[in-house]
Amino acid sequence: MMIPYPWHIEAERLTRDHFSGHSALSWLIAALLFIAVFAGLKAAVHVSRKALRMASRHRIGLPALLERTVSKTSSWLLATLAFVAASERLNLASPTRTRLIDIGATALFIQLALWGHAFIRAGTDHYRTKTGDGERVTVVVALGLIATILLWVIITLAALNNLGVNVTALLAGFGVGGVAVALALQTTLADFLASLSILFDKPFVLGDYIAIDTFAGTVEHIGLKTTHLHSATGEQIIIANSDLVKSRVRNYKRMRERTLMFTLYLTYENRHEALANATRVAEDVIKSDGRVRFLRAYLKDYQPQGLVFEVAYVVNEDHADVYMDVQHAINLALFRAFHDRGIEFVRPGTVNIQYVPPATAKEPQ
Repeated sequence: MMIPYPWHIEAERLTRDHFSGHSALSWLIAALLFIAVFAGLKAAVHVSRKALRMASRHRIGLPALLERTVSKTSSWLLATLAFVAASERLNLASPTRTRLIDIGATALFIQLALWGHAFIRAGTDHYRTKTGDGERVTVVVALGLIATILLWVIITLAALNNLGVNVTALLAGFGVGGVAVALALQTTLADFLASLSILFDKPFVLGDYIAIDTFAGTVEHIGLKTTHLHSATGEQIIIANSDLVKSRVRNYKRMRERTLMFTLYLTYENRHEALANATRVAEDVIKSDGRVRFLRAYLKDYQPQGLVFEVAYVVNEDHADVYMDVQHAINLALFRAFHDRGIEFVRPGTVNIQYVPPATAKEPQ
């Protein structure tokens, strides 16, 4: 035989006992409500993550980004929201209730900022792994950083305004302080703005071979402050972005073709027929290489060190290695062709022409 438990007696006792101005029954109901709300929020987060994970199992897209976003839900912030909801069961004074609501709203703002930050980070990471275009990846990462900064600034101002802080006066104070900070960090800010100019104007991108003043190399990193080049001799060259924007940059990667012009010094002992055939010989040698286009070859000038013979042609390849290979092959072919036809080059240390001073006129007697 079961003995009925006197629940009504316990309820009367809980109603009769008071702690901090509230009955024990009210505290018990508030505690149970806190547990229920917190457990419900945690369960909702868990179910949402599981559903999004299943949706993104076959392909990476928006569900995967949302799953990473929901994973940044803070248990402490959920507990704060549950505490504020449970406090509604207590007969709190109006100022205390208002303060608790403000705390709950602040917790919600912080959680929104965490979700936004996680979504932006997931989006930039997804784009970085999806595309192999270094130029676009750099732009997207920079935009993600700017968006994150703006998100936190807006959320912080909204939270402070909700707590009763005079945001207008705060912004005015930040404006004066911002001017001082900008003056102190003007070099860093100049480099940052220059990086945005490089990313959007795109004078060069990752992988381009560029030359700045006396420095040249392949672009391997475009940061928010500096750009890194890998030179042909192996060392890394680091240049501030503000210096790059103010410099004259030569981008060799965007050359569709390269024009090579050089001079040969021939001796004055060459016969007239050999010199007359030099142009045809040079043209035949250059045209025999299908990677180039012949421009000109002619006897240009008379110099004390020899006859100046100028040759010019266009390399149809833009890659530096191909360009040097073509130049090497044509130099060897020209040397052999000129030697076979008896066209002599100037030898170092020899004098090929002598200037005889004119005879001095006799003075009249």
